[in-house]
Amino acid sequence: MEMGSEEEKWEKLDSEFDHFVVDMKPFVLKLPHRSERQRCALWIRKLCEPSGTGAGIMGRKNRNLYAKLLLHMLKRGVLEGPFTHRPEPGTLKTLPSYMSIYFDEPNPAQAKGSSPEGLPDWVMGELGTSEHKLNESWKLSSGEDYSLVQSPTNVHRSQIPLLWLWFRRWLQL
Repeated sequence: MEMGSEEEKWEKLDSEFDHFVVDMKPFVLKLPHRSERQRCALWIRKLCEPSGTGAGIMGRKNRNLYAKLLLHMLKRGVLEGPFTHRPEPGTLKTLPSYMSIYFDEPNPAQAKGSSPEGLPDWVMGELGTSEHKLNESWKLSSGEDYSLVQSPTNVHRSQIPLLWLWFRRWLQL
């Protein structure tokens, strides 16, 4: 396989993932319980970690399946396994094939437009407003220490590549 075609597949999978993450925002904000919003933020962080998703095309495909499943559950307003618990440390397990039944369900919820706030407001809003709270929450779930960087504001779909770069930097990947 040519390197160019593999890089193109990676870019396509990364772009698809970016769209899933952007589309999750309004649904994460609508979750009724703070603990659910926090757990979603931790899952999103996990899905953005190259070390957590595995290498190559298969790792990206698996990551995208998790993201697609999380988005689908968020649209339904009900989180189920594996998103009822914090993500486990290490590489994501391959998503079981039976989970694809979720993608066959009709979805009554309609996606609404994202609010103009920056990404940290929706990912971190329920983790706390201070770096300390975010770092402590992440340390509890993964044993790792992460610091924040300043966030961009007014993230729009046309800025997805910038969003991805910022999000990766925010997670210090």
